[in-house]
Amino acid sequence: MLALTSAVVAAAMLATPAALAGEGNARYYSSKQPYVAPASTSYSAIPNRYHLAYTESVARHGSRGLSSYKYDALLTLMAQSAAENNYAGFVSPEVGKEFINNVNAITAANVGDGYGMLSGQGAIQHQGIGERIYQRDADLFANAAKQGLRVSYQSSGEPRATESGENFKLGFDQASNGLLANAVVAPNNPADNNFDKNTTTLYFHKTDNPDGTQKTGEAKERAERYQQFVANDEGLAEAEENVTNDPSMTTASHDLLSQIFTDDFLASIGKEEGQRIWYNTADGTKKGAANCAAGADPAKDANACGDAKKKIASEQDAAMDLYNLYIIAADMEQENTGSHTFNFDQYFQGQHAQDAKTFAWSLDAEDFYEKGPGRAGQDETYRIAQPLLDDFFNAIDTRERAGTAATFRFAHAETIIPFAALLKLPGSQWQASELYTYENNPWRGESVTPMAANVQWDVVVRDGADASGQPYQPLVRMLYNETEIGFNDSCTPIADGSTWYKESELKSCLNGKGTTVDARLTDEEGRPETPGHESTPDDSQKAPGANHANGQRKHPVKSSANGGDAVKLAKTGSSVTPAIVATVVMVSSAILGGSYARRSRRKA
Repeated sequence: MLALTSAVVAAAMLATPAALAGEGNARYYSSKQPYVAPASTSYSAIPNRYHLAYTESVARHGSRGLSSYKYDALLTLMAQSAAENNYAGFVSPEVGKEFINNVNAITAANVGDGYGMLSGQGAIQHQGIGERIYQRDADLFANAAKQGLRVSYQSSGEPRATESGENFKLGFDQASNGLLANAVVAPNNPADNNFDKNTTTLYFHKTDNPDGTQKTGEAKERAERYQQFVANDEGLAEAEENVTNDPSMTTASHDLLSQIFTDDFLASIGKEEGQRIWYNTADGTKKGAANCAAGADPAKDANACGDAKKKIASEQDAAMDLYNLYIIAADMEQENTGSHTFNFDQYFQGQHAQDAKTFAWSLDAEDFYEKGPGRAGQDETYRIAQPLLDDFFNAIDTRERAGTAATFRFAHAETIIPFAALLKLPGSQWQASELYTYENNPWRGESVTPMAANVQWDVVVRDGADASGQPYQPLVRMLYNETEIGFNDSCTPIADGSTWYKESELKSCLNGKGTTVDARLTDEEGRPETPGHESTPDDSQKAPGANHANGQRKHPVKSSANGGDAVKLAKTGSSVTPAIVATVVMVSSAILGGSYARRSRRKA
């Protein structure tokens, strides 16, 4: 089999910010990758005789701190044991003191913000996105103000999602000088302050809602079916066990921790009699008292107290906890100051950058198998997002009756990842027939769902009726992380090279019914004279639709002894077809391994 070239990898990442971390600068933050605003601000022209009538989006919350007192809690307990007898468990007292200071500092920073809440970085990310959406679609919003239209803001109900939306609205309102600041669709519950809680479309993966209520009816059945699949599917379990048991994780874990702890101390960790295990309790024992972060008020921040079931029982557990502090630190740059100064980058420099790559792969594998394209032949992991896709279409169809010019939704990685797979967005088209690896699949958490990841649809309409006497179909284009892309190859755009599609075509192709006979625009319907994108100073910044008839490049992948072929998601999502393999060689290291606790290591 022939492998991907680095150019193809770059093409696969073009629809997301700057190819992000991974292969480019070897930071390997997985899904904790901070958002990178797009370099290009050039977008395709609206087709002739159409005008912008509506826009809608869904976004992941912005950069945040730790979701709970967990990784920092367990490493604090481990470090306390290593500090006994004049820091005997550390390679030196100096290294031990610095490590303890780093962990204490990031704990203090999270106590200051509130566990699971946005960091300063996260607030700025969504303020910028809100500002840029207004600037891109300024004419739409000017017309909306004249016509008395409103903007709908929706949240999953999780505080960090709502907080992200509030910052988005702040940026939007500042950029527009408050043009639509008060023209907001009133939420069903007035106490929700502008943000409707929509758990069916934005928190579909759990039966329990963020406010403690439970889903009912079809939404509950869908969430239960998904949760049962993740918990009980044998193929998924086998894939995750293969990742967990990969020997490269053992090597990477010891390599990373050996910078800090002595070999004797590391050898003392384990489940055998006489070995050390630290539980997330006040004294580290299995039945110890509740463990809460120093300086936190549990009455105000329940997440500041740890889950007693979490533990360090192996080098792999400890290494993954340290990696999780490293990646969350990238999202807390504004908090990393003064008495809160921490430095986890130092543990992942030079040769240890490859350790980060191994751990990133293990986290990516979990998301890939449980939320993304997943293993070949199943669709449970992404069919769960169907209500969100239905809501996108419904919002377009009801916009006039509802009197809305825009709908902005704020949610989580658990929302974006399956939605990206359902739409078959770049990097999310390929399932795994064997073990998912970085060599045989382009899926990367850092590019599919970085912090503040977003999908936007712009809708244009034309007055009057076509030759058949029917109203002209609305046309839709998509932006993925603010970069214009075409829809997947099962969808036919209005013209070659265009990234605009008839809504009727998208309803058909995205729901597995294939392309429609009238997907193209005729001259009478206003076919673009020069379909595609406006020129930009740098052609490399053009969206994929500028160079591909269907607006989106294909991303074939190689097979390998451990990885096998990736398989492309079929139109129905429930069956698969083999991937067509591309040319030449991908610049890549050997197949990676990794390990992680099998269920719910971290909340997005």
